[in-house]
Amino acid sequence: MKIAIVNNAVPFVYGGVEFLTDGLQEKLTLAGHDVDLVRIPFQWNPVELILDQILSVRLMRLEGADRVIAMNFPAYYIQHPNKIVWLIHQFRQAYDLWGTEYQCIPETPAGVAVRRAIIQADNTYLPEARKLYAINPFVAQRLERYNQILAEPLYPPLQDVEMFYEGEQGDYYFCPSRINRSKRQSLMIEAMRYCKTDARLVLAGPPDHFTDLDECRSLIRRYRLEDRVELRGTFIPQEEKIKLFANALGCIFVPYNEDHGLVTLEAFQSCKPVITTSDSGGVLAFVKDGHSGRVVSPTAEALAEAMDELFVARDKAHCMGAVGRVNVQQLNNTWDNVVARLTQ
Repeated sequence: MKIAIVNNAVPFVYGGVEFLTDGLQEKLTLAGHDVDLVRIPFQWNPVELILDQILSVRLMRLEGADRVIAMNFPAYYIQHPNKIVWLIHQFRQAYDLWGTEYQCIPETPAGVAVRRAIIQADNTYLPEARKLYAINPFVAQRLERYNQILAEPLYPPLQDVEMFYEGEQGDYYFCPSRINRSKRQSLMIEAMRYCKTDARLVLAGPPDHFTDLDECRSLIRRYRLEDRVELRGTFIPQEEKIKLFANALGCIFVPYNEDHGLVTLEAFQSCKPVITTSDSGGVLAFVKDGHSGRVVSPTAEALAEAMDELFVARDKAHCMGAVGRVNVQQLNNTWDNVVARLTQ
């Protein structure tokens, strides 16, 4: 089968979405399909450009494809008689991020009109799909809540799952993620101010914008945390990430209302507990407080307390990581299952 995977691409940004689409292309190809990955450039600043990009996607045609698998806004607007949507997320600034500090769309007459247009387009064009999946129940629930559209959850598997392993219990917490405001690396750095133990923090990932990285560096200097916070503001190879997970004490991952968070599953596959926050969204589908990690209020003081707790109670940290690993394995979210569902 000739399959076109269609996704948007923000120039110079590579994160979990891109990692997932690359993995899907690889697995579909291994299954014997002829696969092309179509990346549609996407930019939302100024906000009026969003309407142009919705229109441009609607005008696109992929006549040579037997099937289209669309992943993200606005790519899922593309027209095709055999379109499957595997929804990573909608344009959240028009939905759950509206009214928060992460809104981005200005609350002006023009901004409100753009928001209405996005919602109307989702309501009109998402039901065109022959089948609509969401990457987890959290994303499916958001779609139903705001658009009254149903989607079937289909968890994305980990890439290179067999390479993750449990190493030593180090003295650091690890978080690999794009560096931006909604991932809240600054909150993790703030937490280190209040840690009473010798716990360290290792952050790794490319910034969405140089100002995001500058903010983190500024906080480290301001609080004199150079010896306790290691900031790797660039993309790290998969092998290096796996090693850092393997030898960490645990993972700290505190994004705001995250869609899914493969970081969580990578930590569990490495047998490491995850510290997260009560407003971290999809992460809470996997992290259960006191069982596979800690779920605390989104404050620096609460995070520091949880980090100190597991730093001292290392046996407890190990047990939590083991529970997390069992829970991930019980999901049975294999690539064979995903490929079968997306090509049936």
